[in-house]
Amino acid sequence: MKLYCELCGREIIGVGYRVRIEKSELTVCRICASRYRVVKVIPTETLTKSVPSKRARKIKPKVYRESLLDLELVDDYNVKIKEARERMGLTRELLAQIVGEKESTIRRIEQGVLEPTVELARKLERKLKIKLLKKVEREEKIISRRTLDLTLGDIIVIRERKRGEKSGGRKSTASTEETT
Repeated sequence: MKLYCELCGREIIGVGYRVRIEKSELTVCRICASRYRVVKVIPTETLTKSVPSKRARKIKPKVYRESLLDLELVDDYNVKIKEARERMGLTRELLAQIVGEKESTIRRIEQGVLEPTVELARKLERKLKIKLLKKVEREEKIISRRTLDLTLGDIIVIRERKRGEKSGGRKSTASTEETT
């Protein structure tokens, strides 16, 4: 498992450093550690082999049999649901009881105001014997870690830039006043 600096986002190789910034302790790379007071030096093997807490072990990721991201509602889902319900002779209230939803939810879905979740669409497909979901092929993009994450270091740089712009303008007016 790779470890990254919590300030700048660089990969930490060899040794990580725990530094104190105000009242927080962060794990940072050698370059960022040179700017702050180092509390502790930690080999990266120790950091990556840390035992997860009890709370982290209890959380289980949700597992899907097929990717729900590859499923999409058909365009005329509301018309199909209404026609199938009427064809089977069901009222909205009865259909709602069958699928375990409120009558107002079924009404809003039939009006096209609300899109059903994938789970609800599957229930409706089974009960009404219609096809509501279609598979969509998506292009996979490979995104590097640096483009995804905003680190604390990025936020500090942004804030410093904004402060510099604000105070820079003020200083220049003050310096011109002093010279006149």
